[in-house]
Amino acid sequence: MTGQAPFVRRVAEGMRRSGLTLRSFCREVELDPSFFSKVLSGKRSPPSEEEVLRRIAARLSLDAAELIVAAGRIPSEWQALWKDPELFNSTNEMVTGRNAGSRFQRQPRPKVGAGRMEREGKTETRPIIPARRQEMSEELL
Repeated sequence: MTGQAPFVRRVAEGMRRSGLTLRSFCREVELDPSFFSKVLSGKRSPPSEEEVLRRIAARLSLDAAELIVAAGRIPSEWQALWKDPELFNSTNEMVTGRNAGSRFQRQPRPKVGAGRMEREGKTETRPIIPARRQEMSEELL
């Protein structure tokens, strides 16, 4: 299952765990079985409508935001990323490992975390970056 796209991997595992067949699952979440079969086989992209993705997540007891991101979309509850330049820049830096380079002005970020780094004779505190950063980057792309 490791070669599957993040969305397919999560949905297939959820369906297996719930004991659902493709047809029964599609009936419950109001999807066309032929279309969704192609999604699960990697021949089609996941549904783009957030409402549909939320129905899928709810039926499979998955986190809706995580499933929406795995489908390559941005959940509506993440709108703060577009409204708060500091949040966007710090999130982008955490996920990609580099500065945002966006239209947003970079704001000074409070120094938090446990990592220390020497730079030009000064000790700088750096935030702890999750070990899953690379995996997160791949899933968000």
